[in-house]
Amino acid sequence: MAVVRTVLPRKGIIEPQHGANYETDLDTNWQIIDSLMQDANDVQTAIQAAPTVTAWVSDRGISGVVSGFTVSTSSTLVPGLTAGALYAQGFRYAPSSAPTLPAAPASSTSYLFYNSINGFYYNQTGVAGTAGDAFIGIVVANATAITSVIQATRLWGQLDAEPGAVGNFTLPHLLGRTPAGVLIQMTSSGAIWFQSPTMYDNMNLYLVASDPTATAKVQIW
Repeated sequence: MAVVRTVLPRKGIIEPQHGANYETDLDTNWQIIDSLMQDANDVQTAIQAAPTVTAWVSDRGISGVVSGFTVSTSSTLVPGLTAGALYAQGFRYAPSSAPTLPAAPASSTSYLFYNSINGFYYNQTGVAGTAGDAFIGIVVANATAITSVIQATRLWGQLDAEPGAVGNFTLPHLLGRTPAGVLIQMTSSGAIWFQSPTMYDNMNLYLVASDPTATAKVQIW
């Protein structure tokens, strides 16, 4: 008598020999396994079908420090840096311990960036070497040590706008890239608004104040 076997449709699982002398529960159990089992193809299909944080952040050109990565002065040319979380080229970087930085250029003001492939680097322009690099902060060095630092604005950050005079003024935003969006929230009477035609670029916000005592909180991302 021929042996009858059934190949289940999803994953190709072969049911054991069955027939009049085998319980139907065995067939049912294998069918349940076949319907629920996931393999690499299922996982890949799910990844491709659903948007990810990486894709969302990358597509919108958003990069920068989310938390931590606080830079500090040092008695050497290697700045201090805490652990933290950032996004660069859409990828999240969140080491469990503080990373060690390369030495900064002596006797200069340098901008510290992070690239998802090449790691940390400095330049003197303040312009990211590659689109999507995360800006960490500014370090000022003498011949042998880091004497002062300025922390980058967080990926979703807030600035204080206090022009002190009527008319146009410039506010460095310290994002290390052109903002994806900026929202001015007044904290005084009067008004602060954007200049035209240039509202902001990869270094500054270009604003106008109606009153010398006008102040605002500026949300930036």
